[in-house]
Amino acid sequence: MDDKTVTSGWELVAAEDEAATVIAGLLSVDTAREYTRSEIAEAAGVPLKTLYLIDIFDDLESVGMLDRVDNSAADSEASYRINEDSDVYLAAKQFDQAVASLE
Repeated sequence: MDDKTVTSGWELVAAEDEAATVIAGLLSVDTAREYTRSEIAEAAGVPLKTLYLIDIFDDLESVGMLDRVDNSAADSEASYRINEDSDVYLAAKQFDQAVASLE
């Protein structure tokens, strides 16, 4: 997100092909545990390679939806925890629930 000019949340979601799918996947998992990038990709139903290409993890971390929790110096895969207190996470969850209540 640092090298992109994003002026709104909707623009962030629209700027990356799989961003909405990843956010929906994050809303469907247990917020009490940590997830690797592979597990987030699996929850979203998106190939991990695709998520690396669009670099959505850094974008979601920079807006506060994800917190990186691994030791970045280690050779292991990056791990994240969903920041359920984040305004972005809460807004996405509220939007998801509002749409679901229409069905």
